[in-house]
Amino acid sequence: MSQLTHRGPSLSPGRSDHRPLPLTTGWLLGGALAAGLGLGAFAVVVLLLWTVSPYPDSGADGALHFAADLWLLAHGTQLVRTETLSGVPAPLGITPMMLTVVPVWLLCRAVREGLDARVEAGGDQSAFTVAGWVAGGYLLVGAAAIAYARSGPIQVDGLNAAWHLPLAVLCVTGGCAGLVYGRSPLSAFASLPSSLLAEPKARRLLRALARERIAVAVRAASAAVVVLCGGGALLLTGAVVWHANAVREAFPQLTGSASGQFAMLLLAIALLPNAVVWATSYGLGTGFTLGGGSVVGPVVADGYPPLPPFPLLAAVPDEGPGGVVVWCLAGMAPLAGGAVCGWWVGRSEVALGGPNGTGYGWRRILNTVLLAALLCGAVLALFAACAGGGLGAQALGHLGPYWWETGGAAFAWAFVVGTPMAFWVRWWRLHTDRMAIAAAREAASVEEHGLGEEWHSDESRRVRWSAMKAASGGLMPPFDPDEPLPAPVREQTPERTSGRSPERAAPARTPEQVPEDAEAGPDSPEPEPDGAERSTEEEGGGAGHTGGTGSANRAATEHADPADPAGATGGTSGSGTAPESGGGGSEDDGREGNGDAGTPRTS
Repeated sequence: MSQLTHRGPSLSPGRSDHRPLPLTTGWLLGGALAAGLGLGAFAVVVLLLWTVSPYPDSGADGALHFAADLWLLAHGTQLVRTETLSGVPAPLGITPMMLTVVPVWLLCRAVREGLDARVEAGGDQSAFTVAGWVAGGYLLVGAAAIAYARSGPIQVDGLNAAWHLPLAVLCVTGGCAGLVYGRSPLSAFASLPSSLLAEPKARRLLRALARERIAVAVRAASAAVVVLCGGGALLLTGAVVWHANAVREAFPQLTGSASGQFAMLLLAIALLPNAVVWATSYGLGTGFTLGGGSVVGPVVADGYPPLPPFPLLAAVPDEGPGGVVVWCLAGMAPLAGGAVCGWWVGRSEVALGGPNGTGYGWRRILNTVLLAALLCGAVLALFAACAGGGLGAQALGHLGPYWWETGGAAFAWAFVVGTPMAFWVRWWRLHTDRMAIAAAREAASVEEHGLGEEWHSDESRRVRWSAMKAASGGLMPPFDPDEPLPAPVREQTPERTSGRSPERAAPARTPEQVPEDAEAGPDSPEPEPDGAERSTEEEGGGAGHTGGTGSANRAATEHADPADPAGATGGTSGSGTAPESGGGGSEDDGREGNGDAGTPRTS
């Protein structure tokens, strides 16, 4: 569109050079084109339904009038229905919020393309100047649509449209210019004249707005609004599913043709955002009204007027108190919204302050939560004002939630629930940070100095020994770590200790402790006569005595009594006399060696 409007050829017939249109003209045409596209989209849908309708009430002119009425209704203007049973015109003031998406998107697109064309042309105009020219072109087409829709069975209210349409267009174009150009309300406030900012009150206000808490409050309020509207959508879904039969039966009661039912379905889809806001107000506790002084809320629901068979109205809860279950389900959404608001504030730098919570003040958290609650309440109040309206003059003068009740309830929930949540989240964040810092310091200390003192404490040792005992599967005997057994004192020769570990050595018994019938083990050979023993030793040339000496040494080492050094000495001297005598030891010496060798080993 920018190439056609900003770089198109000149319409002057006598010029050979081609000049692009001025920027202002292109911006004006861009706004008019956006309005024309919106009108065309509504006209296409209405003409399609009029074509497939078996019994149209009017011709193509009536369909085009109705398309213009819907386009103006999408901007918030009020329509008037002149053909009534009483003869009194009845206003139609409920704006289907889904229809508002089309003109808003077209306006933002026109503003963005105008800003891009200004950058390409190197213009020095501000973004709000571009938005003003786009809004002017849009309003020119809107004025023509108002003049066209002033007649017919359903016509636009001229006085209402005279201020609703410009207000809606200027708000959309100004907001889009600020977002696309990167100018926030704070920067726009900062660009005010210096003479105005010279006042002390203005400086204090600017300083307060420029702080970080305003950004935190905006994020917290946005999150709370999303959670509240999400809870309202869940409540609406549950109500439609619960009353599914009544919702399904509402379509054939309105019209019997398929095209008519399809048109009712499209209207119900266009009103879904309105129903979500109504359900959100129901969850906040204030509820909404169906006209005639009725109240629809979780605590009380009575005074319903006769309702038309419309699908969304068929999902309205029955009259009477809701009960505990309904209260709990309805209260989950505002509780979650307030908790999210406090969570955003509690985890921000406004609440945490400097390192380890330095620079913290409870007033900062309280003021931020208060500002976020105010913003949340203002947004919900705006949604409630747009979602409600009138469908008649008296009993149906207002349907939907009241904006002041919805906004006040949203503010109260966000502030009451969000304040303790913000303080708790701040405490938890600081607590986890302190624990992480302590763990990092302990790990660094262990890495630098080895294991800490706790590893060598008595309690830690008991725990480790208990774990080892449990892992042994019962192989370790029971022990008392507080009273350890005294270790026996052993005197061993270097030759014996080098070949056998001291843990396997056991105290030996003295000859007096060993019974005579137990000196020979079950596997030991029977003792031979003394003569045969001496002849064997003499024939072996000392070899048999050497073997006896080895057996005696092993027996002396394994069964030596630490308290009897004489016995150990006697065994050692007895074994040492064999080499000197050349295998011809005395009879007593040989018998003593055989007796020691036959002594059973104890383990």
